[in-house]
Amino acid sequence: MGSPRRPQPPPPPPPPPALPSPPAASRGERLRALHWEPLPAARVRGRRSVWAPRPPPPPLDLPRLRLLFREPRGAAPGQRPPPAAALLEPKRSLALGVFLKQLKRPVRQIVRDIQEGIGAPYGAEKLLELSRLLPGAAEVARLRAFSGSPWQLPDPELFMLLLTEVPSYTQRLELLVLQEEFFPRLSALRSSIQTLTDAATELLECEELHTILHLILSTGNHLNSGGYAGSAVGFRIASLLKLPDTKANEPGMDLLHFVAMEAARMQRDLLDFPSKLPHVGPASRIEQAEVEGELRRLAGRLAGARSLGAAGLGPRLPPFLRAAEEELRGTRAAMERLHRTAAAALDFYCEEAAPGGLQELCAVLHGFAGRFLGAVQENRAREQARRRRQQLELQRQKRRSIASCSARDAEPGAPRPLPALPPPFAAPPALQRRHTAPELPALPEPRGGPEPRPPEPPAPAPAPFFGLAGLFQRKGPGAPGPARAAPSEGSALLGFLRRLAAGRARGAPPS
Repeated sequence: MGSPRRPQPPPPPPPPPALPSPPAASRGERLRALHWEPLPAARVRGRRSVWAPRPPPPPLDLPRLRLLFREPRGAAPGQRPPPAAALLEPKRSLALGVFLKQLKRPVRQIVRDIQEGIGAPYGAEKLLELSRLLPGAAEVARLRAFSGSPWQLPDPELFMLLLTEVPSYTQRLELLVLQEEFFPRLSALRSSIQTLTDAATELLECEELHTILHLILSTGNHLNSGGYAGSAVGFRIASLLKLPDTKANEPGMDLLHFVAMEAARMQRDLLDFPSKLPHVGPASRIEQAEVEGELRRLAGRLAGARSLGAAGLGPRLPPFLRAAEEELRGTRAAMERLHRTAAAALDFYCEEAAPGGLQELCAVLHGFAGRFLGAVQENRAREQARRRRQQLELQRQKRRSIASCSARDAEPGAPRPLPALPPPFAAPPALQRRHTAPELPALPEPRGGPEPRPPEPPAPAPAPFFGLAGLFQRKGPGAPGPARAAPSEGSALLGFLRRLAAGRARGAPPS
């Protein structure tokens, strides 16, 4: 029994019909071409895709198409300009177009300046940017193979086309960059070298700093006496940053505060030693190795320019080379002085003469100077707070003494001076009893028996006591108010005087 037949795959669809050519070609009119990359037929046939056959679209508006895209009469096929970015890469062409607009100069003028060695109108930054936009090998090949009219090219392609026609344009551009940035860079290097040299000199000559270091040495030896670290003859400069780690018993105070207090007690000028080191801070941010490396690179670039100068690349190059070599010799001499001064400073502070040793020394002393000034300010603030507390305590004690005296005066039974009262006012009853005269003995009865005595008038009521405010209030004779107090004589004396007056009225002889 035979095997069953397998189904055959369906035949591939027929290829799409070719579009009819425009009738304009028969009349000799040329239309602008569409520069595309067509797909191979093998990738379209036999598969389902967007390019599969479908119903034909509506007819095109061919008259309008010819009107919009026909070539001008008389234009030959070889004279058709290439696309806008055909000679350069699109990104490079766009960046170069932006750069040329910033220069605001004609393209031919820029190329002529590069050929003659004139770079001052552009500056080092613009020339460096241009050197980064130079075309690659493939682009240079396309530019040199261009055979059309250069004036139909856009500015970026025209500039590169003219630039590649200049002999040794890359070396010329490098020389222009060197001429524009050599002296500014060399001046910056000399400034850094001078800053490091001045910092080393200040460290050697600052007597106030030396005194502070000896004060710290004496203090440390006293703290470490009897231990392995006692009786030291010196210490590493990096140990200065550890002074705040030794805390004092008083809150917020450490060994650095104590050193600042002792320096203020010994000599006030010692507190201003950071002002004697103005270049130490900037020198702590300069790496001597980078300065030396940049100086070597500039010297190497100058040597390369000297070798190119023999080829006659521009008339301005020889004067530049002479001036640059003279400045380079002066900078090298300044570097030699820095080496000697830095070695002397490191040896003076007993530090290792390692690369970057001067920068490290300056960094430690700059940090110590800043912390020392902070400790001085904190000591002053602490002293001002202590004085304010003393003043407040004195004022509190004064108020306390005044309050205690007032309390003693207010105690009952305590003697206090009484004001003198005017005559119309009576004394209080207690004073009346104290100052009352003793009673006199009774008078003998007259002969003939006792006579009836007239009734005695009632004794006047004692004057009411109105307090301290009532004692100092006086009323007029016609003003209403309580009756006046009785005279200050005792009641016995009053009785005696009354009886004497009654006897005289009866004619009895006085006894």
